[in-house]
Amino acid sequence: MAGAIIIACAIGVLLLVLSGYVLVSGTLASADSSGSAQKDVAQEKDEQIHTAIQISGAEIFWDNGAHTHNISFKLKNIGSAPIGDFNRTDVFIKISNDAITVRYSFNGVVSGNVQPGDYTKRTWGNLSITPDITHPYMLDPGETMLVNIGDTSGYLDKHWKVVVNVTAPNGVTNGTAQP
Repeated sequence: MAGAIIIACAIGVLLLVLSGYVLVSGTLASADSSGSAQKDVAQEKDEQIHTAIQISGAEIFWDNGAHTHNISFKLKNIGSAPIGDFNRTDVFIKISNDAITVRYSFNGVVSGNVQPGDYTKRTWGNLSITPDITHPYMLDPGETMLVNIGDTSGYLDKHWKVVVNVTAPNGVTNGTAQP
């Protein structure tokens, strides 16, 4: 009978040690993931600090043959970090005569002249990046991108005032009104 008590105590001590190991390893894993998350947030904030964009020269063009309205503007990287993930870059247009804001999605890099079939409803693309030397197809510091927004919805009117707002993938935003 004394042997059964010793075995039961040994099993109890083993369970206590095992429970302590599980608690300590869980605490260490939690601390590690919290530290990693804090590092990621700090890195994202650092990237936001070094990102700045400027919009200029917004104009509306009407193409009677294609029945499209195009808005073009220049987007300049005035920060110190390159911008490259254009699929995650949002362009918003707000019409001054209306309370509606429309999001336009990226349709790819376009070089040269835009043909009527290249743009579909509510898309944007870049016609050129100048001087585009350091990282091709990325908007590096000091470079300017000529952006064209195609809209076949017939919603825009060339006499309306529009507000163009661009949001970079890291959340930095800038906007301008077309005169």
